[in-house]
Amino acid sequence: MVSLYDFLLEKLQGVKRLSILGAGSFMRADDAAGVMITENLSSFYGDEKCKNIQLCTGETAPENFSGKIKKFSPTHLLIIDAADLGLEPGSIAEINPCNIGGPSYCSHMLPLKIMIDYLEKETGASVTLLGIQYQNIDFDHPITAVIQGTVDELCNILKAVIDELI
Repeated sequence: MVSLYDFLLEKLQGVKRLSILGAGSFMRADDAAGVMITENLSSFYGDEKCKNIQLCTGETAPENFSGKIKKFSPTHLLIIDAADLGLEPGSIAEINPCNIGGPSYCSHMLPLKIMIDYLEKETGASVTLLGIQYQNIDFDHPITAVIQGTVDELCNILKAVIDELI
């Protein structure tokens, strides 16, 4: 089995400009995972500290960042969101956008598949969608310890990969 570090190194090979879009809701416990990652990474790469990295905290309407991402013109786009992967809580897996359900299966304003198709067409970016298996997405609950650990681990791995490639 390939490590997450090696997987991301391969997915981001040849990166010149990287957009990372975190999706989710701070109001629904583990659903905050994606947005927590972009917020955590902003201390290293935000505020234009690295001109080749764009961080977007998309929350429940990640499509609102489509124009900003298109203007940035990334070579690679990494989208991170909590998902029901049928795995152990805290597991991370690549999600094929073709396997994303329609509006009735989506907690976002616009289904991610439509946004991904649009951004691939408009930017030519290589898009990777990472799902984090949540444990609890109840309203008005804090993030669980297992998902907080996954968020911290993924941030460390992303930082190492970014520092190596960009």
